Amino acid sequence: MEPITTSNQLLLLEAIDRVRNDVDAPRLPLEELTETTFTLVAEHMSLTQIIEAAEGLIELASHPTRPKQAPPMPIDELQALLEKVIDLRDWQELEEDDDRSDIQKLIDNSTDADAVLVRDPSGTPELQEIGILELLQRYPCRGSEARWSPDDAIAFLETKTRWLDAALESWDADGEAIDADSHLIEAKAVVLVVPEQRGQALRTELHDVLIPVDS
Repeated sequence: MEPITTSNQLLLLEAIDRVRNDVDAPRLPLEELTETTFTLVAEHMSLTQIIEAAEGLIELASHPTRPKQAPPMPIDELQALLEKVIDLRDWQELEEDDDRSDIQKLIDNSTDADAVLVRDPSGTPELQEIGILELLQRYPCRGSEARWSPDDAIAFLETKTRWLDAALESWDADGEAIDADSHLIEAKAVVLVVPEQRGQALRTELHDVLIPVDS
């Protein structure tokens, strides 16, 4: 007997179908379509529920009892969504296991190109290191709930990149630190700050840090 399609699986299929039927869909890359699908389902399902629903549908597509006349399963969209959500879940697990001090997070992130720092009083811990993709999903820059604009988001990421490049250039310059005795280099850690009061705009803070130079 064919497995029963769950309500979460139906919700996921409806979201994919809705995105597919958008007038701009044929011109958009799969990555952007996946992001839109995730935004639709994330309002109703946890990351674990999305993963379970996507895996179940992919398994259902090749189930021996599935009727041949059944509508084709959107395998490409499901696999892209599954990969995206698993990555997000892995980031969350890393955050939960992160027992570094705030100072160490600032130091480490000043030379990390793949993650950004966010200080959000509603989060645990308050200062978190997250991926750039997750940043834009946690703190959207469009829509009624947006607390910053696309230009603000770009400016934040450009600031992060500028100080990252400066730190790496200093780090690589002849392998010498500014302070030869302590083997430390001056750098800046860039942090996105979420005000505690709802509706207030997000802001960017710079923190002076000293990063060690490899011997």
